[in-house]
Amino acid sequence: MWDTRSVELSIDLPVALADTVEEVRRRDPEYLQRVIRYGMARRAVYQALSRQIDLRSEAESP
Repeated sequence: MWDTRSVELSIDLPVALADTVEEVRRRDPEYLQRVIRYGMARRAVYQALSRQIDLRSEAESP
């Protein structure tokens, strides 16, 4: 599909959420990777749409 490479992330989460994430990572690391990819894809789509809306608004402004 496309070239990939690994990155390491370090984020601060509330303890209960961090514990859950660590448990999921131990149980099914591929699931956690898919969740992160999904979230990043959603963010990219949102940003692209937001830019398009901003550009249209600027073009329509007198």
